[in-house]
Amino acid sequence: MEITKVQAIYFSGTGTTRKLCAAVAGGTGLAVEEWDCTPQRAKAPFQPDAHTLTILAVPSFGGRVPAPVARRLEQLQGCGPAVLLSVYGSRASEDTLVELHDLAVKAGYRPIAAAEFVAQHSMAPQMAAGRPNESDLAQAGELGKQALALAKRLAEGAAVQLELPGNRPYREFGGVPFHPKASKKCVECGRCADQCPVGAIPAQNPRKTEDKACITCMRCVAVCPVKARSLGKIAEVAVPAKLRKVCDSNRANQIWLGHPET
Repeated sequence: MEITKVQAIYFSGTGTTRKLCAAVAGGTGLAVEEWDCTPQRAKAPFQPDAHTLTILAVPSFGGRVPAPVARRLEQLQGCGPAVLLSVYGSRASEDTLVELHDLAVKAGYRPIAAAEFVAQHSMAPQMAAGRPNESDLAQAGELGKQALALAKRLAEGAAVQLELPGNRPYREFGGVPFHPKASKKCVECGRCADQCPVGAIPAQNPRKTEDKACITCMRCVAVCPVKARSLGKIAEVAVPAKLRKVCDSNRANQIWLGHPET
C-alpha cells in the first residue's frame, strides 16, 4: 500500500519519549506531523488516513501506559498502520506494549511493529544516564525504515500478526508515593500548570501540587524555567537507592516486526 506521510503522537513528560518517537519518524524519510498529547488540554491537530503511518510513543509508568493516553486517543479516528513505542527507565516495560496495542486497535489503528527503548529514568536521572544515545537513536531510525517498508508491502486493510510481550489483564499500578513540589524559587509563571497532563497544579496557585491527581510524570520539573520544582531531597536519595537494585543502564532495546496473517 502507498504511505505518503507519518504522524508522530507521543506522551512525553521529560522529552526522551519524544526524542525516540522523532527518531523513528525520521527514519522513514517522509514528511512528519507531530502531536505532543502530554498537556491536559492537548487537542489533536490532525486525523490520519489509510496512507498514514502512525507512531504512538509512551513512557512506561510502572509497566503500564500513562492513564491520560487513553483519553487523548479518543480524539482520533484511527486509520492505517501504526508503530508502537514503549520507553522505560531501564527497569522493565512489562505490560506497556500490550496495553498500548489494545488502545491503538480500539482507536482504529492496525499495529504492525513495536519496540521497547531504554531511556534515562525521569525520577532518577542517574539510571540509564545519557540514553537514548546515538546508538539508540540509530536503532530507532532503522525501526522507522523497516516499518515503512513493511507497511508498503501490506495490502490495504490486511490483517497483521504482531506478537508482543506482556500480560492481559495488565499488572496493577497504583502510582508512586513521591510528587514534585515547588520551592521558594517559584515565580508563579504558570507554565507547569499549563503543561500538567492531569491538572494536578492549580493555575491560580502553581506553587501547589494535588498529590491525589499527580502521576509523577515529571513534566512540571522539565518545563519549569527557573528549576523551582523537584521531588525533594528525601525522594532524590530514596528513589535511586531502590531503583539501583532493579535497573540495568546497559539493557538492550527490543524490536518486534509483524507479518501478514495467512
